[in-house]
Amino acid sequence: MDGQLVTLAGVHGLGYVAALLLAAVFVRAGAAKLARPAATAASFAALGVPAPSGVARAVPFAELLTAVALIGAPQVGGAASLVFLAVFSWVLVGALRSGRAVPCNCFGTARTEPVSAVDVVRNVLLAGLAVVTLTTGREPTVASPAAVVVAAAIFAAGLLGLRTLRRRLPRAGPTS
Repeated sequence: MDGQLVTLAGVHGLGYVAALLLAAVFVRAGAAKLARPAATAASFAALGVPAPSGVARAVPFAELLTAVALIGAPQVGGAASLVFLAVFSWVLVGALRSGRAVPCNCFGTARTEPVSAVDVVRNVLLAGLAVVTLTTGREPTVASPAAVVVAAAIFAAGLLGLRTLRRRLPRAGPTS
């Protein structure tokens, strides 16, 4: 592409701002799980994750490494984020389909409400950020003020939408 950075809808650096937002999410999730390893392992067991103790030890470090990749190599971090979010969503959908009212603990024990469709929607929105991240160049870039404003507005709208969904959707039970 003749040496120019890829832009999304003409907003220079939007992909990198998305990468930074996603990195913050992965840092929060990884740090919360590291802070409460026993609760994380118990949550993974309740969600039906195989070998929950081992996975509970590995996942936080993998999330933190993904955050580092998002900052230093956004396309690599974006791809890793998509894989993580797909696996996490698959586990959440399995819990929903089983009808078990198990806590998500998606961000450690910061939020212990039962898994709901809202958690899956959240992951889809985060996957959208990961896709936008894939539009970045190979190197981190300085974002334009417009990119920061657009990303902040999209992120805030997503949070507001999730809050609204949380109030309106049932928390647990089969989704079929």
